[in-house]
Amino acid sequence: MDSFWWRLSIRRSKEQGERIKAKDKGKGDCRKGLGYVDLGKRGPERVPHFVYFFFLVWSCRKGKLMKHLRRVGIGTSFLIFLSMTVTPPGMCESDPVLTLHAESAVLMDGMTGQVLYSKNPEKRIPPASLTKMMTLYLVFDALKRGDVTYDQEEVISKKAWKMGGSQMFLEVKDKVPLIDLIKGVATISANDGALAIAECLAGSEEVFAHHMNEKAETLGLKHTHFVNAHGLHAKGQETCALDMATIGCHYIKDHPEALEFHSLPTYTYGGIEQKNWNPLLNRGKGVDGLKTGYLRKSGYHILFSAKRDGRRLVGSVMGAEKPEERDNDALKLIGYGFKNFSTHTVVTEGEIVETVKVPGGDPPEVGLSAAETLIVTVPRDKADDIPLKKEIPSSVEPPVTQGNVLGKLLLEDEGFPKREVQLLASTSVRVKSYALYYAAGGVVLVGLMTVGFWRRRTLRRKRA
Repeated sequence: MDSFWWRLSIRRSKEQGERIKAKDKGKGDCRKGLGYVDLGKRGPERVPHFVYFFFLVWSCRKGKLMKHLRRVGIGTSFLIFLSMTVTPPGMCESDPVLTLHAESAVLMDGMTGQVLYSKNPEKRIPPASLTKMMTLYLVFDALKRGDVTYDQEEVISKKAWKMGGSQMFLEVKDKVPLIDLIKGVATISANDGALAIAECLAGSEEVFAHHMNEKAETLGLKHTHFVNAHGLHAKGQETCALDMATIGCHYIKDHPEALEFHSLPTYTYGGIEQKNWNPLLNRGKGVDGLKTGYLRKSGYHILFSAKRDGRRLVGSVMGAEKPEERDNDALKLIGYGFKNFSTHTVVTEGEIVETVKVPGGDPPEVGLSAAETLIVTVPRDKADDIPLKKEIPSSVEPPVTQGNVLGKLLLEDEGFPKREVQLLASTSVRVKSYALYYAAGGVVLVGLMTVGFWRRRTLRRKRA
């Protein structure tokens, strides 16, 4: 009989565990700073130990220990149920939880690159038209190097003309300025324009895709591979939300002028006016880019950027079943990032952080300056208490050369991103020389001896 109740309680606990997992499927992980926030435990671990102790003592006092031990399994399951109803699964009292519909999503601070939120960030998924972000990245790189110019004309090929999907409606053998192709890709996601850019920069789409993958490797993208320049379905072409958000951050840092094209409300080519495909523009949320995408196989995507009060957020939402769900997820992330985090400059490059004694040095101390500017994004409730640790020696031996690494600043507490800044000697310090003191002492000594000799000689003359 005892074993029956025990097996029954175990079975019910397992069933509850399965229901919890099913209920939580699709929820994301909140992040504070750069690390994940522990969203709490479920199951028996949530029940305080004193509850079991009280239950046992009460049973013994009543003299019904064995009777209640037979039913402890049912009691445990009941307590587990109560603990889960008091605190909803995945909810922390102090940490907000976002429930997104999309398969994966990432939110980054555009200045520091810190991940503020993620849900399945490395899940591989076909990028659809988000592929064009890398196409635009390469064309702006080429413009910065001077390899091409905005007014350079590209002759449209038959392959570009035959492209389906969203397009500018280019005609074969048309000579189209590069700036028009850029506007078409950035604004209305033109597939024909993307292929024309690839042929303009590399001669063929295959060679251009190779350059796209080289750029992805340079940016440190570990889950991205490109096959074409436009994003239509191709075997082996895939990315993830984390890599896409990373592309967006670097893209804006390297080419801020590109946002002018992404934020155009409409674009007209060949007498055909088309609206910008980004539905988040002009919603009063500070959104100024970047790109949307859709494939039947992968769902609806968006790579967005938003600027408000001097701060910039960059994020990606991928794999939504409906465009409305994608847009709502993106707006949730934007609101979450701006309202719950703040960005602070902890120390600026060249700022004197501390001074260190240099025994036997000239001068006797040296200032330590920061090698770089340290900017971090932290939860708003921790903004006034950023724990910056200094690893600095009590003294250093001369000589010291300007620029020598003499210490470092560390930021590594829980809830904060790990950062390290070297501290450099702000000036050179030489070994203190006593030659000048010896010379001065010698001069004084000679002078005293000369005066003494002169006075002695004068006294002798007077006596004589």
